[in-house]
Amino acid sequence: MERRKNRRVPFQVEATVQIGQTSIKGMVDNLSMKGMFLASETLSEGSPLEISIGLSGSSPSVSIELKGRAVRLTETGIAIEFHEMDLDSFTHLRNIIAQNTDDPDAAYEEYCRSIMSK
Repeated sequence: MERRKNRRVPFQVEATVQIGQTSIKGMVDNLSMKGMFLASETLSEGSPLEISIGLSGSSPSVSIELKGRAVRLTETGIAIEFHEMDLDSFTHLRNIIAQNTDDPDAAYEEYCRSIMSK
């Protein structure tokens, strides 16, 4: 049974995850307003993370900065739940999802629900 409240969109881009003094790079597989799956080496579940997703092709360079935690580990990567992001990162994330979905109106409704739940 699908428990997700937010749509995930495929979005392949490199991200860096910081765990204390350790930095891990991996490829984002998919994104939602609440989390992402990162194809990378695994971490400890529940680990607090700082995530930076670089958006290539933008000038000047733009990155999405997030805080979250590892909620599920698999052989191929890490499911990360977002806990905190600034307004610019929130807006970039919303735009990525709207541009990569077949239903931008539903994506906008999810965006509004995310704001209201904060």
